[in-house]
Amino acid sequence: RLWRTTRAGRAFVTLAAQGGGGVSNDLLISLSMNYNNSGNSQKELVDNLAKNGLLPTPILQEAMRAVDRKHFVDAKEGPLYEDKPRNISPNATITSPHMHAIGLEALLGGDEIEKVKISKSKKRALDVGCGSGYVAACLAYVLDPLGGMTYGIDHCPYLVAISRKNCAASLPQFTESKTLSFYEGDGFLGLEEMGPYDYIHVGAAVEMIPASLVQQLAVGGSMVIPVGPIGGEQDLIKVTRNSSGVSRETIMRVVYSRMEDEPPKLENEKQKELEDEAKQLFEEMEVVTKDLRKWQDDYKTKYGMKPSITVMTQNDESAYLLRRFTELKKALKVTKAQMSMLLANQQASS
Repeated sequence: RLWRTTRAGRAFVTLAAQGGGGVSNDLLISLSMNYNNSGNSQKELVDNLAKNGLLPTPILQEAMRAVDRKHFVDAKEGPLYEDKPRNISPNATITSPHMHAIGLEALLGGDEIEKVKISKSKKRALDVGCGSGYVAACLAYVLDPLGGMTYGIDHCPYLVAISRKNCAASLPQFTESKTLSFYEGDGFLGLEEMGPYDYIHVGAAVEMIPASLVQQLAVGGSMVIPVGPIGGEQDLIKVTRNSSGVSRETIMRVVYSRMEDEPPKLENEKQKELEDEAKQLFEEMEVVTKDLRKWQDDYKTKYGMKPSITVMTQNDESAYLLRRFTELKKALKVTKAQMSMLLANQQASS
């Protein structure tokens, strides 16, 4: 692997050999790359990625220099050109530049673009889990001059909106010409109506490769996707579809956040949901209480005395009502605790 022959690669392979605490060599290298790649400008960052063997293809270097990270991250989150992930919303991050470089090289590196120029075929690319739009912008920069189209998809409406805004600021010519566009949707399902795709980049981890994404690959197309357990190491895999089937190649070990299948709830949405849940639980408790009292009244009318707790637990109907009341009471207690915790977090952050 090319990055193993670089100064950074050799240094961290040595570090891993000395004992990485159960972490794979590849992952140690991945997590440590930022010390060699970070810069004070987009150009310096990309120059370092190229110097360290992570971005050898000239057209991809040009793309990452043109797509300035300052349009895609918040300066409040830390130095703009540091090779580290950055928060882009309460529930999402933009990944490290070196991982962008590795993903782009896997899809478009080597002589891939020369082959496209020779074939004069108009390629299509899809960025799944587009986040703030960075990788989609890089794909568009390379493919647009060749007549290609690039699409981004994310389950979160906010991220789709900021992807459009960021790319309009960074590469307005592509968003205006509609050769770069973004859609809200389930990343597991892809974007079938715009396919098939020659290149698919997936920016979040899955436990199994979604069949829909494989089916949306054109013959000869490839996809880069992190696959493995959520919360642990994953394999960054390149999937290639050819006329005889599908092949897989493991690039390296990585750690990505999981790909969500529905938008994360904002705090006010969570609060409303908890309030509705508490109201529903309380109303059901009132119904159960009413049914219990009716059962007690019917028993007293029939036997001339109030039923004891022993009698009530031995009768199927009243025993069920007692159990249900206890369950609802516990659930309401948990919901109220969650509401209190959410309120405390809101007050702490305000």
